[in-house]
Amino acid sequence: MKIKSILFACSVLFLSSQFFTISGQEAIPGSAVSAKKRMVITKHDGAEFIGTIITQDEREILMETETIGRVYIPKHEILSIEVLTDEDYRGGRYLGENLYATRYFITTNGLPMKKGDSYALINLFGPEYQAAVANNFTLGAITSWVGIPLIGSAKYAFAMGEKVSGAIGTLIGSGSWASLGSAGGLVYGALTVGGSRSNISFSAGYAGVTIEGDVGSAPLFSVAGMARINEKVAFVFDSFIYTKEEFFALIIPGLRFYRPNKGAFQFGFGGIAVEGEVLPVPVPMISWFVRI
Repeated sequence: MKIKSILFACSVLFLSSQFFTISGQEAIPGSAVSAKKRMVITKHDGAEFIGTIITQDEREILMETETIGRVYIPKHEILSIEVLTDEDYRGGRYLGENLYATRYFITTNGLPMKKGDSYALINLFGPEYQAAVANNFTLGAITSWVGIPLIGSAKYAFAMGEKVSGAIGTLIGSGSWASLGSAGGLVYGALTVGGSRSNISFSAGYAGVTIEGDVGSAPLFSVAGMARINEKVAFVFDSFIYTKEEFFALIIPGLRFYRPNKGAFQFGFGGIAVEGEVLPVPVPMISWFVRI
């Protein structure tokens, strides 16, 4: 199957699931969801309000929160509206889902993290750490199990409209102890449609690398997304696309399993495509999310 056909089919799948998810998230005044169920409303700046929805119209939502009483929340400031379960709490504190929803297998998106949130991502190739030092601004570190390379990351997420967010970021690294004369960097931008339960993202960047004096550069692209199947399982799709000299892509479909109050585990198989031909040997992709 041609790689472009695969990417197009995945894009249609996620856009369709996103439409129905967004349509189903908004509470209807007087419905059982708005009147009875505990909800969490997340704004584009990362702020969260937990409580029950009293009324809403085309401009704003009136919510009875559990901490500060009744508040009016303008709809254009809302990123997502979700129903909570008892498993979303630990010691009375809402854990949230945005923490892990900001990542797929290898790429990130435009969804924000709240100040003070952090997680470790542990996979077969090495560890990673990401921490929100301010609302919407994240710093991190990435390496392999042998410390080669050593990469620092930074990302700033921002709202672009209702259910639409973006991000700009960079990765800067070195060959570490194995090659002090080697270094590289990547600058990128990402556009994300949707919230933490279901979304699709498009990202593009430009990378430059110098290895002991030899310099190279290339544009990189990605299409990624996720769709929540139920409260404990989500379908995740990721890709890594290189197009400078010849078409190369790593395509990764998989599943993410949420562990209540603990973290998440995900696995998938990466298919490698070169010049439109998909190689028959899949690459296992296994990783664990751990809240820090």
